[in-house]
Amino acid sequence: MNTTPRPRRLAAVAAALVAATLTACSNTGADTPSSPTGQLTGSGPATMWVRAADEPMDKALVAAWNEANPTRKITMLTVPDAQYVQKYVQAVRSGDAPDLAAVDIANVKSLTGENLLTDITAQVNALPYKAALAPAGVDISTVDGRIYALPHQLDVSMLYYNKTLFTKAGLDPAKPPASLDELVDAARKITALGDGVYGFSFAGNCAGCNAYTLLPYIWASGGDIMNADGTQATLDDPAVAAALNAHKTMWDDKLMPAAVKDDNGATWLSGFQSGKVGMVALGSFAVSVYKAQPGLDFGVTPIPGAKGTASFLGGDVVGISKGAKNAQTAWDFIAWSMSEDVQKTVVAKTGQLTVRADTADNSFTHAEPRLLTANQLIAQAKVPVTAKYNALFIDPTGPYLQFIRNWVFAGDPAKAVADGKDGFASRLRS
Repeated sequence: MNTTPRPRRLAAVAAALVAATLTACSNTGADTPSSPTGQLTGSGPATMWVRAADEPMDKALVAAWNEANPTRKITMLTVPDAQYVQKYVQAVRSGDAPDLAAVDIANVKSLTGENLLTDITAQVNALPYKAALAPAGVDISTVDGRIYALPHQLDVSMLYYNKTLFTKAGLDPAKPPASLDELVDAARKITALGDGVYGFSFAGNCAGCNAYTLLPYIWASGGDIMNADGTQATLDDPAVAAALNAHKTMWDDKLMPAAVKDDNGATWLSGFQSGKVGMVALGSFAVSVYKAQPGLDFGVTPIPGAKGTASFLGGDVVGISKGAKNAQTAWDFIAWSMSEDVQKTVVAKTGQLTVRADTADNSFTHAEPRLLTANQLIAQAKVPVTAKYNALFIDPTGPYLQFIRNWVFAGDPAKAVADGKDGFASRLRS
């Protein structure tokens, strides 16, 4: 599963990260105290599972750690995203779990709900920068006040807008849309430019893409698609109608390309990249993709709704497996990876978002203000709270994607809500 569908990062990025990290990882982070005594055991070599979508940075961090810790090396295994949860559950239950698990942030409830991760509350509470950690990443990993994982690799969803098209359409590129009405109005004015230009685009046949980028329109409209504990769909929430109606209007009025109806994510990025689309919601990973496109002048802003703005926090959290044989090594790696040195001089240097608010403002984000905007969104970004995330929001045959398609493309909100409620209820019961 992957909350943040993205192209594989280039191997060169990983190589550069290894080189940069060798210096930073030579100390374990002056701002990272030792774990409270008696809490964790096992300081030998450790194992780590990571998901394929985020392998490059994990590979580089592990290589750097191993260079500095030759007697406590970490062996890393990359697991295909779609297989990760099932394989991990089987591994823990068979007593063959890795010491460290870097799991999709939206899937951590699947693990904590099965008691598959180690309680690291004491260690986390001892961190002097605990309050600076991405709040949604900590909250989603917390059960009954106990913490089981921490933010590891992060990505946030944002609205990208083409400044050149904004200017041509008579819009102020310094004032991107801050509401759904402004979004639709801007899309209308940009589409009026003609010559194959459209105001807006989204991947209308991609479940995961729309979890990551359409849910924030709902949150920013003052509501949600599920109740607080993730046990029931709230598809008749007025905020849901506000977000879906804005998309339906832009579809009905041909303010987006006809191809969006069948886009399963394969061309999600390319329309905006071509300079023919005015706005699209994507993850912060796309900053590096679009900045490499000659002549593409773009800005980023929080995703707007009827009552404010919002963002989805994607990426991974990292925890220690239940029954880990080298839990102390695992914690030391986690703490080191969050240290100021690593966050500022390694993570930020490679264009990744830092997991700590107090490290977001650094020389590298100054050089790329769009990443600073993304990093600042971490403080408000949300994650859906459900142990059934894959079945509901990622499965292309699941109820969420069909709900969107019935509303936006079929133009039948009543059927969308009725069928959607049945579909969500069925998946939640299974």
